[in-house]
Amino acid sequence: MPNLLKLFILIILLSTLPTNNTLALDPSQTTNSPLIHYQPPQLDAPLRRREAGLVDEGGGSVSRGVSRGVSRGVSRGVSRGVSRGVSRGVSRGVSRGVSRGVSRGVSRGVSRGVSRGVSRGVSRGGIQDAANKVVRGIAREITQGIPRGVPRGIAQMRQTHSPSEQATSSPHDTPPGLSLPSIIAPLAPQHTGLTTQDHPTLYWYLSSPWDGELEFSLNEVGAIEPLIELNIGIPAHQERHETGMHSLNLGNYGITLEEGKEYEWFIVIVPDPEQRSGDLIASATLRKIQPSPELTRRLAETSQNKWPQIYAENGIWYELIDQLCQLIAQHPNDTLLHAQRADLMEQVKMPKVATYDKGYSS
Repeated sequence: MPNLLKLFILIILLSTLPTNNTLALDPSQTTNSPLIHYQPPQLDAPLRRREAGLVDEGGGSVSRGVSRGVSRGVSRGVSRGVSRGVSRGVSRGVSRGVSRGVSRGVSRGVSRGVSRGVSRGVSRGGIQDAANKVVRGIAREITQGIPRGVPRGIAQMRQTHSPSEQATSSPHDTPPGLSLPSIIAPLAPQHTGLTTQDHPTLYWYLSSPWDGELEFSLNEVGAIEPLIELNIGIPAHQERHETGMHSLNLGNYGITLEEGKEYEWFIVIVPDPEQRSGDLIASATLRKIQPSPELTRRLAETSQNKWPQIYAENGIWYELIDQLCQLIAQHPNDTLLHAQRADLMEQVKMPKVATYDKGYSS
């Protein structure tokens, strides 16, 4: 009887199995999933990314971009403007003002000293006295001319470089109109992304070609002066920055991140260097962390083409996107890789950036 009962129970259990004979995936096989699921290290982290243009269908990035842009721009502009403006303004103003003041003081002093010295000397004491008067007059006029000329020179320099005069500058000083991309977006999460690299590679997206320079800068959050500022020219053998994904490796510029510090990086298009209010600015933040022993072990035991999924599961964004972009560069016609990157862009709330890769995967 017990054997019959066991047989009856076994029959019931077998009848409950799925008819298509599918079994649950082993956790170690999840890296074979077609799509990559990024796990943010902190779900309620503050939003730090800024995009130039609408990257989300809902348009929420506009309000976030304006508010973040104003707050960050004011704080950064005031701190940098004061420090740079004072140092540059004082040095330039004083040096130019002094040089102009001295030159004007000397020239006026010589001319007035000669004329007055000759007239007074001849009338009062003959040629010898006239010569003495000339020398004294020159010395006296130069002594008086320099202190008068210096403040006048500085005041004139201020007036020459005032905003009102800049606004009325010649139209030939401004560059011709260029066709601007509608979107510049860092390939980054909305919050601060993590990296385990000393000098990671940073990526951004252009929605259309751009035939001018790009400005890049990186600074430690809270610092006044950036760690690096550079102009990115048009790539060799190209006529412009093409539509799509672009990158910059910090190691090529001698930049090494410190563990635990938060950094902010910017990619900017400057349509008019004289009117910086029209700049197109995109930015994101990152923080370097020490990789866990478990992460190091899994990477060592896994083929490199599956590293993106491992980084995604551990919330390491910058290595995730770097590895995926490298794979796409090696296999540009791989529709699955493009689909994975498009899905990642949607996960971090940039569906309009995702459309670039959807064109390959469709």
